[in-house]
Amino acid sequence: MLKNSTLLLFLILFTLGLSFQAQSGKAVPSHFEDGVSKVVKLYPNPATTKINFEILHSNDKVYEIIVYNFLGKKMDHLKNVGVRTVLNLDNYYSGIYIYQLIDNKGNVVESGKFNVVK
Repeated sequence: MLKNSTLLLFLILFTLGLSFQAQSGKAVPSHFEDGVSKVVKLYPNPATTKINFEILHSNDKVYEIIVYNFLGKKMDHLKNVGVRTVLNLDNYYSGIYIYQLIDNKGNVVESGKFNVVK
């Protein structure tokens, strides 16, 4: 009985939170996630044949993108990434992939995931 009441309480609070967020009318820009400004935008996601990486705040910086499969195997290493880069997905299987955006000092600036559907 305790599990059911806890679940019911959670659902009610979650629903109230969603309705409050919808009523606030504040739209969050697409390059913000959890209050943090995103540096890279990728599309389409999910992807089938190619995925586009777009650097939003380049400031003439040069980046690298490393792509791993979900098991941690390195799939691609894109060097000297400009404002827009296209990644060909011919050698990719369906699944989830992780990317890391790395600056010229070797620091991970951002990481994220994308889905390949074939």
